Amino acid sequence: MPEADPPPPFYLIVTDHDRGFFSVEGPMTDDRPWQSAARRARDQQRRVACGPYGPDREALAAEYQKTHKLAGVPPGSIVRPIQ
Repeated sequence: MPEADPPPPFYLIVTDHDRGFFSVEGPMTDDRPWQSAARRARDQQRRVACGPYGPDREALAAEYQKTHKLAGVPPGSIVRPIQ
């Protein structure tokens, strides 16, 4: 049986609602490490969320910043996945 094609890479927004920041993480093909890191942050009473996703880092960041009026920070600034 042939192997399935891997999913295309995407970028993920991670938002820290307590501090009013977001970061764009990626590219990646699996967001589970980021979802786990966000869950650990929420377990520490932080308001951290993952999503939305998109194939274009710049377009995703621009749209998210325009819509949510939050400041962008470098990748890995909000949470870091355990890999």
